[in-house]
Amino acid sequence: MKRTAVWWANLTASERSELVWLERSSKQHGGYGGGGYLPDDCGECPYCSTPHLGTGLCPPCLDRLIGLIRKADKP
Repeated sequence: MKRTAVWWANLTASERSELVWLERSSKQHGGYGGGGYLPDDCGECPYCSTPHLGTGLCPPCLDRLIGLIRKADKP
């Protein structure tokens, strides 16, 4: 859905801020490896720094991002 003022109005101010930060963090690809203290196939979530398998947002942060977008999409 197009992000109009009405779309953004479906979220509270704190949810809007969180959505923006989650989206910015999801675009950061730090790659694999946790600076020498995590296995090679693990990384840290760029939003909450939780170690997890793979790169990008961890599953809870990704679920939150999807949930916020779904909430804003509702009429």
